Amino acid sequence: MEKGKKSGPLDRVFKSIQGYLTPKAPVSSGLSFWRELILTSILFTMTILGTIVYFPSVYLAWTEGKTEVLWVDSCALGLIYFLLLVKRINFSIKATMVLTMNYCLGLSLLIFVGPEGGGLLWLFPFPVLAGVLFGLTPSLLGLLANMIAVFIASRAQFYMNLPWYMAPERLYVVGLNFLIANTIVCVPLTILMRGLQESVQRRHEYLTNLRLRKAHIYRSKRTLEKEIATRIEIERTLEENLREKEVLLHEIHHRVKNNLQIVSGMLNLQNMYSAESTTSEILSKAQNRITAMAMIHDHLYKQDKFANVDMKTYLDSLLRHLVTSYFPSGNRIGFEADMETVRLSMEKAIPCGLIVTELISNSLKHAFPNEAKGNIFIQLRVKENKIHLTVKDDGVGMPAIQEWFGQTASKKNDTDSSLGLMIIRSLCNQLKAELDLKNVGGTSVCLIFKT
Repeated sequence: MEKGKKSGPLDRVFKSIQGYLTPKAPVSSGLSFWRELILTSILFTMTILGTIVYFPSVYLAWTEGKTEVLWVDSCALGLIYFLLLVKRINFSIKATMVLTMNYCLGLSLLIFVGPEGGGLLWLFPFPVLAGVLFGLTPSLLGLLANMIAVFIASRAQFYMNLPWYMAPERLYVVGLNFLIANTIVCVPLTILMRGLQESVQRRHEYLTNLRLRKAHIYRSKRTLEKEIATRIEIERTLEENLREKEVLLHEIHHRVKNNLQIVSGMLNLQNMYSAESTTSEILSKAQNRITAMAMIHDHLYKQDKFANVDMKTYLDSLLRHLVTSYFPSGNRIGFEADMETVRLSMEKAIPCGLIVTELISNSLKHAFPNEAKGNIFIQLRVKENKIHLTVKDDGVGMPAIQEWFGQTASKKNDTDSSLGLMIIRSLCNQLKAELDLKNVGGTSVCLIFKT
């Protein structure tokens, strides 16, 4: 057998006794649990010790002819067994019966046997038990009841034929000493038990509040879980609606792009059947303007975000289109680009694309006459929260560039270029852009506007 471990049968006996003595109410029920546990322990102890003492006491009472003791002990032991085995009896009733049995047993032994018959010993724990089970006031009443028991025993010997005799004065002295000792033991124990009971009660109240808070937290948790589930469902619905709107926006941009490409194709067909060079040039410019707008919708269709356009990617595509469209003979004109990654809204991207288209068209038409070679340069920068979009060339330049862009009061008017310049001025006003015009080593037009 392992050291410190009880044997199997003995361990089972102890566990059975503990399970029987433990009240059914949980520990968290507070003071009532501990009072019931104390009462059951008292009954169990009285049953074991009373059974051990019962047989020699009955034998002695039988040999001495004291049948009263025999009946008193038998009734008391039977009542103790009954209260221990029947657990359905209410606590107050059971505790009252135990105290009554204890008092009646002590009083009976004191009357029929005398101070030497054990009556005072049974009366001694009576106020202590009353204080433990019911409180301080019942304990004080128990002391008063013991005083009355001593007085009754001292007077009973004059009215009953009892086998013992003690002078009343002597019995009063013995009873007084008994009461003093009883008080010395009873009052501190009762106060101590009172303090312990209050501590248990406070602990019970704390646990009760803790359970209430736990229940409140649990309800709050369930409410939050429901709200979270509802919000997740709402977010899922919003995501589905957003995806549907994105699909619709994709479709809208795709259709707008297709429609603009159809218009551009129709202009191209019309250009093929046009015999006049002036008409052909006008149709080509209109086609390029429409293509510049169509490419915006194409970029928006291909990307996930519809709020703005990546201008670097857009202008690169536009530049390639213009190079392919005008196709200068012999690759005599070079194109260079130096652009930062900038994102603009569609309302600003379309004017920028049209302005770049017009400026490059003008450079290709006017900057390099007689099959001259040259370069066209595009620059896109962000400086101090402003966009700087520059289109310049190293051609022959425009001596009256301020007049062409309407910055001076000249009446010069070129029908061939007036529409393009009017478009540029209108788009600059739409962007609220400033123009920085230079005519040194070619023509340079820089648009400055806020992001």
